[in-house]
Amino acid sequence: MDKYLIKMPTKTNLNEDQKPATIKGTPKSLDKQKDKNTPTEKQKEEVDYVEKENTPKLRNAQIAKPASKRRNQDTPTEVKDIKNEEDGENPPKRRSARLTRSTRSMTEEGTPSPEKEKPEKLPFIKYKGAIKYYTENHDIAASADDVIQWIDKQSTLDVVPMAFDMEWPFSFQTGPGKSSVIQVCVDERCCYVYQLSKLKKLPAALVALLNHPKVRLHGVNIKADFRKLQRDFPEIVADPLIEKCVDLGVWCNEICETGGRWSLERLANFIAKKAMDKSKKVRMSKWHVIPLDENQLMYAAIDVYIGQVIYRDLEQREKVKLQNEANFREQNGDAAFKAVKALGETFLDKITEVTI
Repeated sequence: MDKYLIKMPTKTNLNEDQKPATIKGTPKSLDKQKDKNTPTEKQKEEVDYVEKENTPKLRNAQIAKPASKRRNQDTPTEVKDIKNEEDGENPPKRRSARLTRSTRSMTEEGTPSPEKEKPEKLPFIKYKGAIKYYTENHDIAASADDVIQWIDKQSTLDVVPMAFDMEWPFSFQTGPGKSSVIQVCVDERCCYVYQLSKLKKLPAALVALLNHPKVRLHGVNIKADFRKLQRDFPEIVADPLIEKCVDLGVWCNEICETGGRWSLERLANFIAKKAMDKSKKVRMSKWHVIPLDENQLMYAAIDVYIGQVIYRDLEQREKVKLQNEANFREQNGDAAFKAVKALGETFLDKITEVTI
């Protein structure tokens, strides 16, 4: 029986000094106490950082601080050194050719070179001459007869230039309307505006003025104007007028050796160095309504006035060019003349010496 009995341990009386120490408190409070007593990882990093900063070898090193904060706190020289190091490690991408050209011009000339030349600001045309405006058949006939008499008195001139232009209403629904206004100018001091709205047939004196043998009609795209006038008024025959008229754009290309199609506004910029106020409100206005207002009358007068100015200028340029060509041929011969022409010489300016 004794072998089946389990001998239980007997309790020993321990002294109070030998009893194990008991820890009072809940598990949560124990964890908090443990957190307070043991340093955290963040505190360890701060302690390590302070120790590194206090060491003489790592005092000037920029290891612990972030790059963004370090740049704001560093001195300008240190920031410049850091930027140079970053540029060396990561070189910037290649800039565009446009930016490179502008930057190069800024360093060499002081200002960036423009990609496209800015248009020159030209003064607007100011016409201060007389405007003679007529709407009735007999008034238009009398005025045209006065102009014919003035032309006949110009005995010293074989040809009398007369600027010619037309206006008509236009609608996007019905297209161009009937020819409503004819304006002419033989003297820059006076322009004639004839409104045809009341006329079923052009006066014989006006037809005679346009077909006068001494008159040289000129304008821009003037041939199309004559063909339209013929469609609206059968008493006008366009072919004889087209044969003797001068298109200012074509003439400018011949004299100045330019190219392209010219408008009256562009010719005014190029030849007369003046700007035209081509207001769409006036240009697309009701030209068939009587009477015309002041803006319409000024618009119509300026068109033929500046046309006369351009004709005079081109005429003078042509005389200078022909004289220069003749002088050059006499001094250097035809072979040199052809060689210089091949190089692009226009002979609009005087040539002092041959450059071949």
